[in-house]
Amino acid sequence: MVHSWQATKYDEMFLPHLAWGDEIIAQLPLTGAETVLDAGAGTGRDALKLASRLPTGRVLALESSETMLARLREKVAASGLPVDVVDANLLEPLPVSTPVDAAMSVATFHWIHDHKALFANLAEVMKKGAPLLADCGGNGNIDRVKSAFHAVTGRDPDSGRPWNFAEPQETADHLASAGLEPLEVRLVRDTIFFYSRAEHEEFLATIVLGPQLEGYPAEERPEIVRRISRAMGDWVVDYVRLKIRAKKA
Repeated sequence: MVHSWQATKYDEMFLPHLAWGDEIIAQLPLTGAETVLDAGAGTGRDALKLASRLPTGRVLALESSETMLARLREKVAASGLPVDVVDANLLEPLPVSTPVDAAMSVATFHWIHDHKALFANLAEVMKKGAPLLADCGGNGNIDRVKSAFHAVTGRDPDSGRPWNFAEPQETADHLASAGLEPLEVRLVRDTIFFYSRAEHEEFLATIVLGPQLEGYPAEERPEIVRRISRAMGDWVVDYVRLKIRAKKA
């Protein structure tokens, strides 16, 4: 089941995802005529930014969340930029008829429980030599948040396989088995600091712990998040990013 994201709130918040997306877009070798696949486009922040660099190309913005898709379509329609919105499950063969020149993804792969299938589906729609650049949560990601969640609720935050924070070597192995040559796969710590408890709580509730909180009545969630924030002590989210750079062999 796909988590129902609060797309409008997600779009209004300051997100470290912006910097992660900018880094990936800057690294893509573009002439401006490419067709680039954005796997897990969300509300389209990166897709629209990328499309502005493709005057004679296109972005295929793949997304599966209904709330994200609705917001994405609104923004694309208003922008006039060359973005095609595609309703697609990354764990299934992708509805892409022509192989793409490049693929990218920001903060999505850790929501996909089967990376072997994920990379195989991406490789299937990429041209030979096409680059894949991605940033997602890696091993050790949000460990402090998870510990605080367990301390407050008594529940295992990893139950139900809500995320997949992979190791570099297993990621490289899955890439290779899919026909994608791993060029660089590494972990990078990127702790995010907040200016207030309220900001910290909103970020935890909206961005980090959405799937875990769905198991509680809506009226109980704010107090649970408050307790988690207090249990953490500092107003931080302890991100560990898995940086992926590969190409279609």
